Amino acid sequence: MTNNRWDISLLYVEDEKILRSIYEKVLAPRVSQFYLAENGEEGFQLFLEHKPDLVITDIKMPIMNGLDMMRKIKKQFPEARVIIMSAYGESHYFMRAIENGVKGFLLKPVDNDKLLRTIDEQAREIQLEKSVLYEESMRKKAEAELRQNEIVLQSVSDVAEIFLQQKYNNNTIQLVLKKLGEATDSSRVYYFENYTENGVPFCRQVLEWVSDNVEPQINNEALLAISHDEAFFSRWVAKLGNHEAIFGPIKDFPEAEREILEPQGIQSLLAVPVFIQSSWQGFIGFDDCFTERRWSPVVSNTLGVAANIMGAAAHRARIEEQLRNLNAELEQRVEKRTRQLQKEISERKQTEILLRSSEEKYRLIFENANDGIFLSSDGQIRFINPKAFEITGYLPKMVIGKPFTDFIHPDYREMVLDNHYRRLRGEAVEESYDIKIIDAQKKVKWVELKSNLIHWDDEPSVLTFMTDIDTRKRYEEDLKELNQHLEARVKHELKQIEQQQQLLIQKSKLESLGELSAGVAHEVNQPLGGLSMSLDNILFEMSNKELTNEYVSKKVALMFDDIERIRKIINHIRAFSRDRENQPMEAVNIIQVVNNTLSLVNRLYIDHLIDLNVSLDMKHCYFVGNSFKLEQVLLNLLSNAKFAVEQQALLKGPDFVKRIQIKSWAEKGKLFLEITDNGVGIAEENLTRIFDPFFSTKKAEEGTGLGLSISYGLMIEMNGSITVESKLGAYTKLLITLAEHINTTT
Repeated sequence: MTNNRWDISLLYVEDEKILRSIYEKVLAPRVSQFYLAENGEEGFQLFLEHKPDLVITDIKMPIMNGLDMMRKIKKQFPEARVIIMSAYGESHYFMRAIENGVKGFLLKPVDNDKLLRTIDEQAREIQLEKSVLYEESMRKKAEAELRQNEIVLQSVSDVAEIFLQQKYNNNTIQLVLKKLGEATDSSRVYYFENYTENGVPFCRQVLEWVSDNVEPQINNEALLAISHDEAFFSRWVAKLGNHEAIFGPIKDFPEAEREILEPQGIQSLLAVPVFIQSSWQGFIGFDDCFTERRWSPVVSNTLGVAANIMGAAAHRARIEEQLRNLNAELEQRVEKRTRQLQKEISERKQTEILLRSSEEKYRLIFENANDGIFLSSDGQIRFINPKAFEITGYLPKMVIGKPFTDFIHPDYREMVLDNHYRRLRGEAVEESYDIKIIDAQKKVKWVELKSNLIHWDDEPSVLTFMTDIDTRKRYEEDLKELNQHLEARVKHELKQIEQQQQLLIQKSKLESLGELSAGVAHEVNQPLGGLSMSLDNILFEMSNKELTNEYVSKKVALMFDDIERIRKIINHIRAFSRDRENQPMEAVNIIQVVNNTLSLVNRLYIDHLIDLNVSLDMKHCYFVGNSFKLEQVLLNLLSNAKFAVEQQALLKGPDFVKRIQIKSWAEKGKLFLEITDNGVGIAEENLTRIFDPFFSTKKAEEGTGLGLSISYGLMIEMNGSITVESKLGAYTKLLITLAEHINTTT
């Protein structure tokens, strides 16, 4: 009772409205729940709906009187508590009320204190009964949980026995899941294991047991590859990886998890992690598809023990497998050595002596092995073979019982010790490695170590094979020195080749200038003629005494223009012929390069009656490269085009029109410069060879075969390319491709 109010529910049935109002004010504050009815029928319905702890009713009421209502209530709920409060005191009312098990009979008008005392008495009895019933239910629940825990504990004991007596495999795990599922009365028990794919961690269901009438989920695609980063699985990864179980009704789980779990028909689940040593390997899950079970901490912890037993069994199976593999490997090596020794013994001694015991075989192998062998445990040498003495110079009595690191070179002791202890812990270690040792004569030697983890006298030990590789290492060092000398010679030869290539490029430039000398001479002679004529005009005016300052100034200005033209031609030829090997790459205007080239060949083409057509894209014209290198490429290509159309003219006759076309355009960030001639063309079998050094279809006195090869190399230097298309007797088309540069300068 708190604050003068009992934690019970009370139904008051009274047909008189005034009394209902009065007693509602008296009774309602006394109890936690108060219900009011004005006749027996309404009172009966309220009782069925709310099951109040105590009923106070009048007797005479319309529709149904209080005694009939009490009888109907008692018929269905014999333990119901009813108090009669009436103005009628006839004995037969008392008798009927007593027969129906009434708890009290109060005559109206009732003193409020007496009424409240009666309610207090009934409330105490009600709470006492509730307390007794609660304690009884808790006792039964505890007994049921105890019985369940005993069953689960027995199943865990069975699990331990199964793993001890049988091998750890899918069959035993399946049997364990069945045992645990039956013991916990689960609908479904399953095992999920972790794995990695391309370095990404995943989890998948591998085994499952289900009870009758429960749908299996072993083929559920959503459970075959669950990434640890999935939103619905991240909480599981965090908790299970931290040795925590996940349990409870599914309705309490996050929405992302419910979307995966509810389609499986799960009402409640428990998941306990499986660890192998300190590594989380997966989890065992228990589903209840019929009830929203509240998993007790005791059951959760007990099933966690089962998961730990399973992890320990997996670890034991893994170690046993490693030992079997190691023993198998050792047996194979021993078998191989045995065959070799048997062959040597038979050739040397010509005997038919058979080994009579495995101990004798191993002793012979150990003592006659070509490798040094020593066994160490706890970091100390237990025994060595004769070959180990031969390699190190240490007698057995000098090293047995001492740390094996005593003869290891200081530079390698830490690495050898680290590998030794990691191997003892079962970690993956490099199978063989080279180190230096210090022999008994204090001489440093190179040896190769190959070690295996074994059990010797029930102790983990390391069996080490030691091979003398000192001679091989010296040879390797000599070879390394020879390779260094060879690399230096190769670099020297490459440098000479580069120098020769630059000489060839310069030679090609000079050849081009020689070929164009007539055109250049004409370009120079034209302004020279202008100079001569201007001087003649001045002398003529002087002889006629008509020379004026204005006339002289005009003629001198014209003469300076001609001199500037000659200077530009000479400077361009001088710049073109200069060695540009180390000139940096820069933004170059391809239109300007073409114009500079044409200034050297234009007169030559006119003299040879060659129709030169030029069509250039003036908008897209910049690339990053070297203007003189591209100019040399164009001169080589135009020289070949001129030769081709001249040869075609000899074949076709005087009516043949010699044509060369130069065209440029831009497309998709590339600049294209195309040179097409209607000359003799190139045979198809020669198209793949024209860029080879010294390949030429010309006569020896007509060309060296270096022009196109040098041009190809120059284009590669500028990150460009040059390709050819040709038809014999019809045309040749050479296409230069360069990366377009967006020029931002103004």
